[in-house]
Amino acid sequence: MNNRANQRHEEHHAIQYFCIFDRMLIFVAEMFSLRSLAVGEVILGLLQNFQRPRLSSLMYRDSSVKMPAAPLPDNEAERLKALADYNILDTLPEEAFDDLTALAAYICEAPIAIISLVDNDRQWFKSKIGLKARETPRDWSFCAHAILQPEDILVVPNAIKDDRFINNPLVKGNPKIRFYAGVPLVTPNGFAIGTLCVFDTTPRCLSYQQLDALRRLSRQAIAQMELIQEVRNRKQASLTDELTGLHNRRGFFLMAEQQLKIAHRMKTLSWVIFIDLDGLKQINDTLGHDMGDALIVDAARLLKQSFRNSDIVARLGGDEFIVFVSSYFKDADSIQGHLQANITNFNQQQNRSYELSMSMGIERCSPESNMSLEQLIARSDELMYAHKRLKQQSIRQGE
Repeated sequence: MNNRANQRHEEHHAIQYFCIFDRMLIFVAEMFSLRSLAVGEVILGLLQNFQRPRLSSLMYRDSSVKMPAAPLPDNEAERLKALADYNILDTLPEEAFDDLTALAAYICEAPIAIISLVDNDRQWFKSKIGLKARETPRDWSFCAHAILQPEDILVVPNAIKDDRFINNPLVKGNPKIRFYAGVPLVTPNGFAIGTLCVFDTTPRCLSYQQLDALRRLSRQAIAQMELIQEVRNRKQASLTDELTGLHNRRGFFLMAEQQLKIAHRMKTLSWVIFIDLDGLKQINDTLGHDMGDALIVDAARLLKQSFRNSDIVARLGGDEFIVFVSSYFKDADSIQGHLQANITNFNQQQNRSYELSMSMGIERCSPESNMSLEQLIARSDELMYAHKRLKQQSIRQGE
């Protein structure tokens, strides 16, 4: 008991400290704003991003604040995956979503309107009108309750008369929420990933027409997310090799050009590795093209596993692959040795009717080099053919 009492005592003093510090920073910001509006806004922005989340965290941990958290949906794991698949969390504001929240606020005559996405332990706001916070803990979230009934609109006429929300920090403290109406954002597969919602600081209700408009706007929010995802997928598809899932030629040039510029700017070493599969034509002729495709897929998987996620691995077409690597290999021999060890390990562990073999050419690009990406590729291609000829000569001599 004494430990819990001491903790509450310490947190109470911490909250008092942050409140005093908060007021001091606001005073300083206001003084600066008299001289420079931009400086004042910067200080206020720092205050919002640094100070207030810590104060909110302390208030949230205060054991005197007791409220029932919303239970998790039965399909929570699938729901979170559906949300993650949109790649929308922590993205920048977008006008299309801001238009929807503005319309929701106008139609419902509400001071606050939000597109809220319910993540694992937080609700994050893709768009917001009348609220400064970018996210709040999930346990504070009205929307976490709304997503439990994807087909319905959750309406809370008066939060201080609702046992679920009477002790909610957003009700007890600023912005002193009293009214809430939220329509679940439901994906085409039926997962409620968030809401389009409106708040007010006075108890109230919405008309049937307002509720209907809110539902229609929620469908537009999901439609916009689907459109963005479709555009992203099409763009990704245009840069991806269909068979292996690696970057294709276009994707490699686009990504590698950027990485080469960064390497020059940061004065770091980089490498271009041109790779040709040995014996693909023979496998196609003797075992069939399906087995040849399996060889290509195995090679792609091995190359992807042999390098970091930040390195660029691509299939140029046919039996040709290419890799752009930044900095961490000391010389070409170490790269070749690394790849050859992985190839040997693959052939020993996998039960295949063929053996994986690669010829490779490795070109170094030093920080002071002025070689273009095309020149690096041409040079590594020449080195690859020299390596292949050397291997063929060695085979003939051994016969």
